Amino acid sequence: MQLHGFLSASVKKQGQPPKQLAFMKHNLLTDAGRDWMHAQVYTNTSAGTRGAGYIASTESSITPAAANTTLTGEISTNGLARADATTKTHSAGTNSTTIEHTFTAAGAFTSVLASATFNAASVGTMPHIANFSTGSGTLATNDTLKITWTLNLG
Repeated sequence: MQLHGFLSASVKKQGQPPKQLAFMKHNLLTDAGRDWMHAQVYTNTSAGTRGAGYIASTESSITPAAANTTLTGEISTNGLARADATTKTHSAGTNSTTIEHTFTAAGAFTSVLASATFNAASVGTMPHIANFSTGSGTLATNDTLKITWTLNLG
């Protein structure tokens, strides 16, 4: 059984239809993310740590690898800083969780290229990482970037 997750992202420019950057693109589960999930599900004897409901993005060109523990060039300004997702849904008895957030740019971005999930507002464990599949997201002030992670356990 393998943990599966998918990334979707779109940019909405003022007065234009949304541009799809990624749609259900398979992500990579990092080694640290796998270890963290095993601890949360199997070995922790206390309440455990917070869920990985934070979403981050980057303008850096990356090659996701299982050994990654940070998101290279993580954006930390102008409305695209790591955020606690506003949507986190899982229905009991199903095999899917959705983590989603819509960011509003407070400045210009020339090329948003990838995203990752984390279990903390800063630093923390990065369980999932993926590039956008259809190019970059160029944003002007007040454009939005909607990032959706769909995660399945096996």
